[in-house]
Amino acid sequence: MDIGPFVGRDAELAQARLQLGRGRLLTLTGPGGVGKTRLALRVAIDLQASHDHGAWMIDLSAVQDPTGFTPDRLYAHMAYTLGIKHHGSTGLEVLLDHLNSRQVLLVLDGCEHLVPATRECVTALLGAAPDVRILATSRQALAIEGEHTLVVPPLSLPDAIALFVARATAAGAVIDRADRRDIADLCRRLDGLPLAIRLAAGRVRTLSVKQLLQRLDDRWRLLTSATRRAGTDTADRHSTLERVVDWSYELCTGAEQRLWARASVFARTFDLDAIESVCGGDGIDRTAVVDLVTGLVEKSVLAVDAGLSPPRYYLLETLRDYGLRKLAADEMRLVRRAHRDYYSDLVAQAAATWLGRAELDVMAAVHRELPDVMAAVDECVTEHDLPCAQAICRDLVRLRVPFLWGFLDLVGQQLRRVIDASDAEPVTSAEQATALSSTMAVAAWVAVAQGRHDTAETFLTAAHDLHRQWAVDITGPVLFAEGAREMLGGEAERAISLLAAARASFATPHAAGDEHMATMVWAMACAFAGDPAVATAASEEHLRQAQEAEASWAISWALWVSALAALRNGNHTRAIEQSARSLRLQRDVDDRWGQLWGIELLAWIIAAQLDHADNPHAEAKRAAWLLGAASARQKELGVALAGLRPLADRHARALLQIGAVLDEQTVTTTIEAGARGHAQAVRIALGEPTNRRPTAGADSLTNRERQVAALIAAGLTSAQIGDQLLISRRTVEAHVGNIMEKLGVHNRLAIAAWAAAHLDSQSATGPSNNK
Repeated sequence: MDIGPFVGRDAELAQARLQLGRGRLLTLTGPGGVGKTRLALRVAIDLQASHDHGAWMIDLSAVQDPTGFTPDRLYAHMAYTLGIKHHGSTGLEVLLDHLNSRQVLLVLDGCEHLVPATRECVTALLGAAPDVRILATSRQALAIEGEHTLVVPPLSLPDAIALFVARATAAGAVIDRADRRDIADLCRRLDGLPLAIRLAAGRVRTLSVKQLLQRLDDRWRLLTSATRRAGTDTADRHSTLERVVDWSYELCTGAEQRLWARASVFARTFDLDAIESVCGGDGIDRTAVVDLVTGLVEKSVLAVDAGLSPPRYYLLETLRDYGLRKLAADEMRLVRRAHRDYYSDLVAQAAATWLGRAELDVMAAVHRELPDVMAAVDECVTEHDLPCAQAICRDLVRLRVPFLWGFLDLVGQQLRRVIDASDAEPVTSAEQATALSSTMAVAAWVAVAQGRHDTAETFLTAAHDLHRQWAVDITGPVLFAEGAREMLGGEAERAISLLAAARASFATPHAAGDEHMATMVWAMACAFAGDPAVATAASEEHLRQAQEAEASWAISWALWVSALAALRNGNHTRAIEQSARSLRLQRDVDDRWGQLWGIELLAWIIAAQLDHADNPHAEAKRAAWLLGAASARQKELGVALAGLRPLADRHARALLQIGAVLDEQTVTTTIEAGARGHAQAVRIALGEPTNRRPTAGADSLTNRERQVAALIAAGLTSAQIGDQLLISRRTVEAHVGNIMEKLGVHNRLAIAAWAAAHLDSQSATGPSNNK
């Protein structure tokens, strides 16, 4: 979204605030380029202080192929955007659980191509979540009972002039008094449309305002003359915005035009490497792409978020739609194939190399590209390139990104969709059978992690059928998924041999991460059911691998398994030590899934040593409180404990041990207290002070966070902010994450927009010790 100067709109802002005060659904309507998104963002910034949990913008325009787009997919997309980390099925009920007790403003941007699914979703949310308000932008109303609509008009002439001057000045032009009359005439020609004004202002570095006006008038006359010769009226056939976009396109060089059109295949933002790989070649010199990108940025065709490092680029929806229309069918296929190959290779490379010091950076790089990764899967299914679709989905799960960021169901839906499409086509070779069975195995692993053993059994049965039909050996993914199912289904002894076989099958350089994951689950199975000495050896092997790789997230889980093995062996001191180290690491990387099991494991350890505790009553209450907190987090994350048999058995054993010390009523009330206070569970588990209460909203920003927000608004990258404030880039990124959580936003553009509206320049001055 564009975060340039916000000009005018006082009446519309007042009307929007009034209507959202009177009702709970307001849809901003109007043609493309009139400024619906910008107005919605400004309304959200103004109103978020009156909503306890802030405002969240959900970009629906990122869904490029709406065919077959179901409400369930929309719910999963919304949950992902809202940062809901949920490992079960992410349907409507998950959104309602998250939103039901929250006072929040949801901004649904770009609804027009998903109106039926959006209408169903919005109706359900408004009916069940009484404190939720929704601000939608769409070229048409949603037609929902109780909906208020506000038609966003073009800018008034004074505001249009002010916007042009601001954009032209930002582009480096010097505007003098003599230009004012020509600027007024130009803005009248552009009908006050903000996007048209932006495009025209992007030309002032190479053309004077008078030349702009003259060329635009020439363009208008040419179109009118040509259309009248055809017997039609240009004013009826060609909107002002379309004419300006046409004109802007024609003023680009041929290479810039091709790059504009090809860049339209991206679902969201992209970096220079992506646009060089996807759009370069076949008429565009790869070495010239950076200059072409610079030219399109200067012409306001491409927008840039320079606050990120490296910078990321994007096309506004109207310009993206226009670019797609300029791609001939053959070129469209070539560019989409290049897009598919780029993101397929990106995920494959990450899946093969994640086990190392850069583990979290590798995962974050793929997570940042998720909208385009999902778009690549959609494109593969549409073009019946099912082997590629399977590979992307497999690699995304192998990389473990859905586990850390909590969108297992989103990737699970894609896996099921790809498998269904693959089942509809005949398998014609052993190679295809092996690939499809591996995809089914990955889907089974996702289902096992969600506690859905029946679903996993269905996929694994189909995978084994393929192996029998084509007489091929059982693959590592099938062995791993089957071993994981047996282990989490309560058959840990059988799982040990299956997972050992999976480890052996993954003993190749490109599968180091797969072998490590198999080692983790194998070590867990040994800790639950193996001989104590075997459990110790397995956990030590797992930890050795993670530490040698210097992979911090992998180390956190290896420490967890080490603590589990120590618990089985009765070494409670080591179990406490290892589990606490694990939990601290998982908190550092915001692994909610890992924190849940870290809290649960510490409760088991405390319960297991009550016989030797100095104060059994107090320790039993602490263990019960932690079990209650863990249960609340299980519900929040969509974890079905009953489907994770060895974990459920350990939970039950801990309850029995606690019940031997406390009476039933005390156990119940303490567990309920833990469930209510689970936000403090990590600190309780680690024995840290709990007097610091979590806060939310703009008022909770520290001075340091306000400085960071102001510097983001000033256009500085994280590295530049670190240099100015004398802190590390990693510390800056941590502050950015805290700011997003407190403000209820999910990108740096929204932080910048908030800071521009709420902070003065003094917020960005000088280093401070308030970190």
